[in-house]
Amino acid sequence: MTGQVPGRPGLPLAGLRTNGRPALDDLPKSERAVAGWLLRRGPASQGELVAGARLSRPTVLAALTSLGEAGLAETVTGRDAPPGEGRRAQLYRLTPKAGTAVGVEIGRRHLTVVLIDAGHRQILQEEEPVAASFDEHPADVLAQSAAFARKVVADARIEQGVLGVAFGLPVPVTREGHIGSGTFMPAWADIDLRDELARRFGGPVHVGNEADLGALGEYVFGHGHGQRDLTYLKLGTGIGAGIILDGQLRTGASGTAAEFGHITIDYQGRRCPCGNRGCLERYAGGFALLEDARQAGLDIENLPGLIRRARSGDVACQRIITEAATVIGAGLGTLINLNSPGLIVLGGSLSAAGELLTRPLRASLNQAAFPAAAQAASIELASLDRHASACGAAALVFERYAAKRR
Repeated sequence: MTGQVPGRPGLPLAGLRTNGRPALDDLPKSERAVAGWLLRRGPASQGELVAGARLSRPTVLAALTSLGEAGLAETVTGRDAPPGEGRRAQLYRLTPKAGTAVGVEIGRRHLTVVLIDAGHRQILQEEEPVAASFDEHPADVLAQSAAFARKVVADARIEQGVLGVAFGLPVPVTREGHIGSGTFMPAWADIDLRDELARRFGGPVHVGNEADLGALGEYVFGHGHGQRDLTYLKLGTGIGAGIILDGQLRTGASGTAAEFGHITIDYQGRRCPCGNRGCLERYAGGFALLEDARQAGLDIENLPGLIRRARSGDVACQRIITEAATVIGAGLGTLINLNSPGLIVLGGSLSAAGELLTRPLRASLNQAAFPAAAQAASIELASLDRHASACGAAALVFERYAAKRR
């Protein structure tokens, strides 16, 4: 497939299938099952593949041998092998020949595109600022996002097939690719995200909420190795969450599951754009923290600036972060009482505050949650930094591609 990037005459589109059909398309059933597991979860041992793909050990070994002979699988050796002492089980992964996923995060202020090959190696990552107002001009934001993704794919000159592209956005997204709640941002309410992005990109796409995809990104590429349950909090301009339970991303029927920023903490409190009062985001989201800073007489333009001053010892900035962390911890206690995750991952701009955030958050959480559930939950800062959502979008491509070929 070829095409033209909007606004960039003559620039070719690498396309979703750059050299014909992706190499994974026509595999026999057992090889498809093994390749699908490696695609979704990354490098794995024979034992993990036996359990995950639900095949016998001889069948797994035969499939790995066949995939290796076709140049689609390889052993993990040298610098790519996991660290540690003692003898470890041999790991296997897919090769770049098996394909590439394109993951895109559409943020309020920036766009991020990552390309990750089927062996879970990142090929490249590029960013650019969002040119239009996210809240007021969704059509312009989507046009820029699709054009930027097409340009990155074209410039990368990917030799193997592209398995798909997925976009993550800071809005609730249903399974059908629609906005889950129009009250959040009225200008976006009637947009069919999947159809609109597919039309502008020039091929089929997947869409999801950025916090949900942040959870998926950390689960697949970050702290999720060996975990079955994971809760991810994106703490930035807005506040969102994504939940992995028993290895599955849970988005709910309307796409609004884990809208953590809209937990009510004061039913007579500040009015929220969602239509309710007293939402957590109105007290601990980026806009609220910057307003608190202005009321304290501080000249701070953004969250990174607030965090830098807090880390350098500014008492007023430290107080603002502590108060936000206390509110977040109380809300998180409620979430823990509901699903008791073993791992909580903190991402987004505010997570850069490190222990200034985690210490008061943990103290507040311990007061709000059942003791057993609180003690069972570990808290980690996101290993993928602020790129968890874009990486999660790539993981969504792998998940959907493998699911269609089971």
